[in-house]
Amino acid sequence: MLRAGGPDFDTDAYLADSPFEHVTRYRRGEPRWPGLAGASRTSGFDVTVSEADMGDLATQIDEAIEFLDKHEDELRRLGRFEGVEEMEIDFAVERRDVAVQAEWFPPELLWRAGALDIALRITHYLALQRES
Repeated sequence: MLRAGGPDFDTDAYLADSPFEHVTRYRRGEPRWPGLAGASRTSGFDVTVSEADMGDLATQIDEAIEFLDKHEDELRRLGRFEGVEEMEIDFAVERRDVAVQAEWFPPELLWRAGALDIALRITHYLALQRES
């Protein structure tokens, strides 16, 4: 997931002429997620970068590199857009029942994201039992 935002980011103005189709849009002062208490301190949006399952980090990484290549010019425009203070790609990863869990990003992804001032995040989710 690509996330972009900032306290003074006008998401409506940016998305009006952006090719990105947001999955989520949030505004400062409004609840970030429906049904949860608390107002968002920033305005921003989320865009799907990869359709890969959270158990397939390798495919998420490959698709993120493709996304960065395909949208490089638009990501540069987004990074310069008034009010944008942070951009990140969040990788959803299943938390395994192990003592230590390590994830790895290849230099190509780090280089491409860094060149666009995009941070990388890994969010671990509890693995749910799958039916056989």
